[in-house]
Amino acid sequence: MTRQNVFFALIVLLLLAGIAIYQFSLPPQIHGSIIEPPKPMPDFTLHSARGPVSLSDFRGKLVVLYFGFTSCPDVCPTTLASLRQALNDLGQPADQVQVVFVSVDWKRDTPENLASYLSAFHPDFLGLTGSEAQVAAVAKDFGIYYKLNEPDAKGYYSVDHTATVQILDRQGNLVMTWPYGQSPADLLDDLKVLVRK
Repeated sequence: MTRQNVFFALIVLLLLAGIAIYQFSLPPQIHGSIIEPPKPMPDFTLHSARGPVSLSDFRGKLVVLYFGFTSCPDVCPTTLASLRQALNDLGQPADQVQVVFVSVDWKRDTPENLASYLSAFHPDFLGLTGSEAQVAAVAKDFGIYYKLNEPDAKGYYSVDHTATVQILDRQGNLVMTWPYGQSPADLLDDLKVLVRK
């Protein structure tokens, strides 16, 4: 190899190293909407299959909070499946994250059927519900719209609801939201950033 070829190879290696260092030093891409400054959120207590659970029980963990209902035909199961995939791909740091599913369908969703429904997605997903007044108060505090529509002739009714996922930091502050339809890969990227904070 000639001296000129060695020099050229060194320049290429230095250029590649520089590009790698630059890429590594870039801030991570965030896919959700960052809440700045973080917004302190009120505590609440609702019912799970294991008994009463308060939001403050999860201080020290990230809380991924989602409002939905178990009879949801598409939006809720799609969101829960994406969260499951992201947490599975996150690996051991997933122990620092608690997914909490609050049912807005206070008529049909009991703590027991919530637990059964969520266990099909992930054993650690927690379902909470309460009385009409309790659910309404929590939804209002978290800016969630929902409406139980009129039942059809067979008694079935649909539920309209906000499909935003909210992420609370270890102190219970709202720090990020995800709109409906975020891919598991995007959720994973954001969770990797959040668990390091």
